[in-house]
Amino acid sequence: MPIRNLSLATPFVVLALVIAGFTLTPVWIQRHSAQVREPAFAALASSVRDLGELVEVRTQLHRAIVARAEDGDAGDQEGALRDLRAAFTRYAAAQSAPPAQLAAALGRFERDAPGTDAREARRSAERLGTLLMDELAAGTRRAGAASGRLEEIRSRSLRLVNALNLLWASLALVGGLVAAVLVRRHQRVVERLRLVEQTRASELEQFAGRVAHDILSPLASVSPGLQVLSRKLDGDSAAHRAVAAIRRSLDRVSMIVDELLRFARSGAQPVPGERADISRVLESARDDLAPDAEQRGVTLQFEAAPQVEVACGEGAMLVVIHNLVRNAIKYIGDGPRRLVVTRAVVAAQSVRLSVQDSGPGLPAGMEQAVFAPYVRAPGTHAPGIGLGLATVKRIVESRRGRVGVWSDPRKGATFWVDLPLARRV
Repeated sequence: MPIRNLSLATPFVVLALVIAGFTLTPVWIQRHSAQVREPAFAALASSVRDLGELVEVRTQLHRAIVARAEDGDAGDQEGALRDLRAAFTRYAAAQSAPPAQLAAALGRFERDAPGTDAREARRSAERLGTLLMDELAAGTRRAGAASGRLEEIRSRSLRLVNALNLLWASLALVGGLVAAVLVRRHQRVVERLRLVEQTRASELEQFAGRVAHDILSPLASVSPGLQVLSRKLDGDSAAHRAVAAIRRSLDRVSMIVDELLRFARSGAQPVPGERADISRVLESARDDLAPDAEQRGVTLQFEAAPQVEVACGEGAMLVVIHNLVRNAIKYIGDGPRRLVVTRAVVAAQSVRLSVQDSGPGLPAGMEQAVFAPYVRAPGTHAPGIGLGLATVKRIVESRRGRVGVWSDPRKGATFWVDLPLARRV
């Protein structure tokens, strides 16, 4: 890709990156945070579960102590000890390492059955209660640490989101500045090109006047001289061939000069209020072009035109139609079906004039370039210098119209022009 094209594409690349960044950042942050938060959530859930089990063990211990102190039924005391053992078993099963001290204290508390020394029973109960409180304190610290870890992850994620958003915003700002610089530069280039085109158009119109005076005037006296010379050379076939070659060269010079003149003058400003009856112009063009088409073996078909007027002079319209139809005849090729169809259709506030041929169509990629001056299709041997379609483009666009072409190798090419309807008087 050329450097210029790459620089023009830079703002769009930056815009795509910014949009992708703003779109993908929340998704990435969410997945990253979920991966980091998962261990902390697991630790917090485990701590909360352990705290619940420890609270249950502490409750059952208090129940067993109360049952002993009240000298109740032995069955109630056994039930309380059984529930205490079950609660402790559930807690111990959830730990990675068995709580040995707590298990020993529970075993001693169970052995101090009623009838033993009251002080020993009280000490074993206090020992078990102290260890349970220590376990509760440790579980609370673990839960607090897990909660703090989660808060730290949330804060870090927010900082990361803010940093990435700042990065994308900065990138968008840089892209906007680059785009502004490129747009400004492009505007300056377009303005310079416009000035150059205006200068060239003016020079070309001046050149057209000089051509008309300096070339066409001398040629006007050469042609009658060739006719006189041809009559005096009766019987000399070599001389007649030379005269015919000279005449063909003069015809070619005249054709080139006429084409240059039409192209130069087609850029002039249209006359205010000019108008042309499209039906009458097409009828006149058909009478002019029919002999040329018949000579080349091409069927020329003009469909019935609507009775409307376009905002273009009749002379300029004839130049447009002549160029399009002659172009179609010239490049129709040698296929078995040689047909050129010209039609005009009213659409909204304009008239679309199209010329369709049954030839081979345009080479791929030439749909725009074919309207530039001096551009001809590769391998073309037909006479011309590539100004016909450029002339059409200048005439139509100077009347606020449009030009274009559709091409298909199986159906030929269709050149079309849109011209605005003339305003009603």
